[in-house]
Amino acid sequence: MKQYILVFIIGILFTSCKKDEVPTALPTVISIFRESGLDVSWDQSGSSLIAYSIKEADQYYDIHYANPDGTGDVCVTCNSILLPNKHICMPDWHPSGKWLIMAVEKDVHPGSSTDALPGFGAYCDIWVINKEGNRAYKIVDIPNDYDHGVIAPRFSPDGTKISWTDRKVRPNFLVPHQQAGYWTIKTADFYFNPSDSIPVGTNIRTIEPVANAFYECYGFSPDNSRLIFCSNMNQPSFLDEHIYTMDTLGNNIQKLTDKDYNEHGFYTPDGNKIVWMSNTKSTYGGTDWWMMNTDGSDKKRLTYMNEPGNAQSNGAACWAGLGSFSSSGNWFIGGVQKSLVTQEGRIVLVKIN
Repeated sequence: MKQYILVFIIGILFTSCKKDEVPTALPTVISIFRESGLDVSWDQSGSSLIAYSIKEADQYYDIHYANPDGTGDVCVTCNSILLPNKHICMPDWHPSGKWLIMAVEKDVHPGSSTDALPGFGAYCDIWVINKEGNRAYKIVDIPNDYDHGVIAPRFSPDGTKISWTDRKVRPNFLVPHQQAGYWTIKTADFYFNPSDSIPVGTNIRTIEPVANAFYECYGFSPDNSRLIFCSNMNQPSFLDEHIYTMDTLGNNIQKLTDKDYNEHGFYTPDGNKIVWMSNTKSTYGGTDWWMMNTDGSDKKRLTYMNEPGNAQSNGAACWAGLGSFSSSGNWFIGGVQKSLVTQEGRIVLVKIN
């Protein structure tokens, strides 16, 4: 989820990965949900609707939702008179199933819309929109310059808080540790105003375990007690990223990975395990999904999309992205990037056997 330097990253990943043998039995089954698209969120309220972002004919991303079998597709943001009609992405369901939080590109800003692509996040604010698409509100306004941006706004499972990743310093490609910029983790209280039911984000708090590092926060644990994130803090470059958890005040930090390139962690619904992506043992040099216990033990590879000859492989490198579990915990949906430069990807359903 970085930018511009990604052409360079691809070369590094290819040369740094180790070959893994092709398994005789797949631990997971992968099916295509959408041939294009990226960010995903699986509603936990009972509808089982999957929200996702996809690039439309105008070359801007919009947010849709559909049933797990792909039917009943609705674009909730297309041509909305309530929103700037540029990139609208990174949806996450409110626990009620009635609202979505999202990153929305500003209508007017000094830079290119390329900088506001999903995962890049520049010139974006945080909005919420109702499921019907007829009510939308900006709840966090981000400074309108290239030093700032938003990645992955998320509701807490109880709906009382939100989290996101907030850029504070632009990328500097000449500084290995700053090639994706410096970011912080933000949380805020969330509620609906009793008088008019307008959603409100307030009491914003900044969490920065180590000053001047890359952070990418993926939201809350199922019991609302912890945040999961990746970071290159205390590492020589932004490629040296690891998965961490901490309490919601930024204390009791636990490092869960200790080698290679790691991002995109998310909990199983019962809170007992974490799925994340890593380039460990990747033959093609991309990344696959792995699973571990919440203390970092018992790491197991789930997918083999980067292994030649494997049924899950398309014969080229790909990068496993952000994911979201079904309420049953037997399936998750996730984006798989085909290109780190253009941020193009597809969306897949993964069944854990």
